[in-house]
Amino acid sequence: MTRERDEMQEEAGMNAVEDRLAEALRRTAEGLEPPLDGLVSGGIARGRRRRFRNRAGIAASAVTAAAVAAGAVVVVGSGGDGTAAPRPPAVQLVSATQVLGKAAQTAEARPPVRPRPSQWWYTKAVEMGPTAEHGPKPHYSEDWIKLDGSQDASLLNGKLVVYRHTGAGAKNSKAATDRLMSLPSDPRTLRALVYKEVDATPVRDRMVKDRDGQAFRVAAQMLWDAPVTMPPATQAALYRVLAAIPSVQVDRNVKDGAGRSAIALSHGFGEQFLLDPATYQMVAQRRVNTGRNAPVSKMKGKDPRYNVPVGTVMYSLTRVVTKLVDRAGQR
Repeated sequence: MTRERDEMQEEAGMNAVEDRLAEALRRTAEGLEPPLDGLVSGGIARGRRRRFRNRAGIAASAVTAAAVAAGAVVVVGSGGDGTAAPRPPAVQLVSATQVLGKAAQTAEARPPVRPRPSQWWYTKAVEMGPTAEHGPKPHYSEDWIKLDGSQDASLLNGKLVVYRHTGAGAKNSKAATDRLMSLPSDPRTLRALVYKEVDATPVRDRMVKDRDGQAFRVAAQMLWDAPVTMPPATQAALYRVLAAIPSVQVDRNVKDGAGRSAIALSHGFGEQFLLDPATYQMVAQRRVNTGRNAPVSKMKGKDPRYNVPVGTVMYSLTRVVTKLVDRAGQR
């Protein structure tokens, strides 16, 4: 929890620096034509969205069978009065295995994708929550990312603004996309790759110190980062990897930021990945107040925005629409 708290404190500090920078840029830009305030605000917001989206970048059939078996075992203990001990964790495990098994089967049934480097990944998203950039009310945005890494675009004040990338930035973006598209589709091989990535990161540098918790984040983030380019067989393998991770929790009765029914996956650290209950595509990420994950500053103490009931959604990012298109501006 200390690592997570430090990370959230660092993020709050970065936000404060960005706010000061944005104000300085706005003062400098006063009176210029065309007005640049929208570009300043849009750039800050896009940077924060991407930091949240990519934060976990720092993700077995036999294993799945073992997880199912573990979930089916009835652990009988004895209390002081001779009564049997409760066993809710086993119920949670079976639920996660069933949900993620169905998600894998659904992914396998989808037709293969063959994206072209010249295509764009379009996303219409909505952000909200007490800690969101624009406050608790829903804020919609539209973004396009070219698959070859050379450009991205956003709608700012109703106008399409295209950003061009060259050199290392473009190469790194394309390399990240290519890596996600070339992940192995065998669950056992993919599980080994996920845990190898976790073990290569020192505990002090992990987003979650718990090994299985960090593996959950890595695998779930892989699914989040490539919803329209990842081969269906690889998506299915990632769902099976998640199913084999102990203590994955499922909540079938949640709503995403667009008010749609969803299934929440989590590993007990206050962050959830939401699935569409029909397609099992990952549609949202959100942070929930656990009562223990509020950012803490040495000078200001606990973030007062977390003085809300446990279970309150502090931040959510929901993809209302996400698909491949042929040009920036196309929906």
